[in-house]
Amino acid sequence: MDVLAHFLWINALFYKRKKAWLAGLFGILPDVVAFGPMLILYFFIDGVKFGKPDYIPGFVQALYNLSHSLVIFLGVIFGIYFLTKKFYWYLTGWGLHILMDIPTHARDFFPTHFLYPLSDVTFNGYSWGQKDFMVVNWLLLAVVYLMLLIRVRRKKIK
Repeated sequence: MDVLAHFLWINALFYKRKKAWLAGLFGILPDVVAFGPMLILYFFIDGVKFGKPDYIPGFVQALYNLSHSLVIFLGVIFGIYFLTKKFYWYLTGWGLHILMDIPTHARDFFPTHFLYPLSDVTFNGYSWGQKDFMVVNWLLLAVVYLMLLIRVRRKKIK
């Protein structure tokens, strides 16, 4: 799923919470960790270019596997809880990102190794990059946000 859609779905899910946007930010964290360094590198080498890059460095797949692993996510969540004795609910945005990516990534381009490093199992999902998926996803987001807007306005009227 694209980065903005991850943010919007997770933000909508937690819209009643005061810091829903923070869960949304943690919802884009896996892609920022995986692709951010490459984008910065490409920016300084080639400038701004759109479309699929000609070459993706190996470190990107390594970062993707780390940031898109439920094992790593749970290790971090439990580690933070063990150290602080607090549960930071907004960190669940990260886990939700992974759960969204499992069925929306095909094996031919960045399959989600959600049990990494314990297993290299992946699910051959329906690629989020397909035009029909993008249309349906963004229409559903528009409907969800329209419903949230109506709900919020009704509460203000009462």
